[in-house]
Amino acid sequence: MTSLPPEASNYLLFSDVHLGADLVQHSRPWTASRLLAAHRIDETLGSMLDHYREHREDGRLWRVVIAGDFIDLVGMSISATPGVTWRTPLSEDDQTHGLGSAEDHAAFKMHAVADRHDLLFRKLASFVEAGHSLVFVRGNHDVEMYWDSAQRAFLDALINRASFSVDDTATREQFESRIEFQHWFFYVRGFLYVEHGHQYDATCAYHHLLSPRSPRDPRRISYSFSDILLRYVVRPTRELSPEGHENDSMFDFIRLAFSLGLNGCAKLGYRFFSAVGRMVATWRDHLSEHTSQIKAEHDRQMTLISNVFRLSADNLKAMTLLWATPVTGKFFSIFRTVFLDGLAGGLVACGVFALLAVLHVLPWMWLPPVLIALVVSIVVYMKLSKVLEPHAALRLGAKRLAELVPARYVVMGHTHKPMMEKLSPATTYVNLGNWTNDTVDDQVSGAPCTHLVIRHGDGGEPEARLCDWDGQRGPRVLHRDARASAVVDGSEAAAVRGIAASQEPSVQPRSA
Repeated sequence: MTSLPPEASNYLLFSDVHLGADLVQHSRPWTASRLLAAHRIDETLGSMLDHYREHREDGRLWRVVIAGDFIDLVGMSISATPGVTWRTPLSEDDQTHGLGSAEDHAAFKMHAVADRHDLLFRKLASFVEAGHSLVFVRGNHDVEMYWDSAQRAFLDALINRASFSVDDTATREQFESRIEFQHWFFYVRGFLYVEHGHQYDATCAYHHLLSPRSPRDPRRISYSFSDILLRYVVRPTRELSPEGHENDSMFDFIRLAFSLGLNGCAKLGYRFFSAVGRMVATWRDHLSEHTSQIKAEHDRQMTLISNVFRLSADNLKAMTLLWATPVTGKFFSIFRTVFLDGLAGGLVACGVFALLAVLHVLPWMWLPPVLIALVVSIVVYMKLSKVLEPHAALRLGAKRLAELVPARYVVMGHTHKPMMEKLSPATTYVNLGNWTNDTVDDQVSGAPCTHLVIRHGDGGEPEARLCDWDGQRGPRVLHRDARASAVVDGSEAAAVRGIAASQEPSVQPRSA
């Protein structure tokens, strides 16, 4: 792959498209007749790609950076095609919940997404074929892009939809050279830092980001806390959606359970406690001796990243220390995050009070008011406790990252909440928002369809615009960031403009 200085191209960034989030008919068969959203996202995002493909700014090519969760491989639930021979035999879990995270299963799902979103993949292929480049940063929902075969399936999907012949080796190699995959981040020194951001969210973080394989079965990905809930609780439960639970309390989930009736409540309870068992198993797996092999691969990938981006090993290590500890990394974190600590505490307290009453240590007349106070306390706890609050965590992570890897723009996704905010006079934080909501049942679209445009003017001074997109009117600027180079000293200004002689390559090999 060739390396270009940052001023050679303008940048177009977006994230959280979640293609394939509607391919869940194995676990949710009732959604089979409601598959219209694909056409909407294909037309909307495709029209944006067409617009920027046809409209270069200042004559520069575009470098598209997809900041994670472009493909929802984790959220998919599709059945294995009869007659297919799998390198990784189907497990009972694969047959019950749909194809899982094994390498060949991930490639199969990748092809299914490309077929489902044929129009969008054609638009993306045309974009790259026109000379623009593409950077694919892995998020938590497309963690299975860790596998080389999944990356190959993505490349083949684009190549098969391009206008050139697949037998044209030279053109094909040039096409592939403009596409790169990043397992962690994309970085241009002093100018741009991009990662998905899920490692700052304890519910979505992985134990070994650069080698997310299971110590128990290295042929498969080790699911995060949120992956487990999505696959084993949310997908099989008609009344649940992955979105919008940030402020839900334990009381909200209990109320939902009882609204399902006795049978529905029992099924949900079984799924819930089975998922908790899987979380505990994940915690135990990462304490086993097999974890050393996973960690060794993670460290090897760290070395590759250090060499490519010319960042010291100590610098990269400091960056990993900013990550949240995965929920499945601590035994009691699992129970606290699913509210079982409050439930257990209430049951223990009731048992103690009853025992004290039986032993006549506590008069029976005190038992009713004590129990009422206990119930009120539990209800207050359930109301006040939250499942997830990642927005502040990502912003804090971005601020600390800017101290370790100086960049004018620190860009993330994950939270689905677009924003642009100055972290310091020299650094701006951007969250890219999202392009689709996981609403496979009601097909309600409320995504902001936001993207970031970073252009270099004639003087080389970059300008960033956070925009939303409408297929009819085109881009609309929501926030603009254009600062004079005087806010940084001479060396920083040179790095920001990308003209420092020591500028390192901004392209990482796909194998890294």
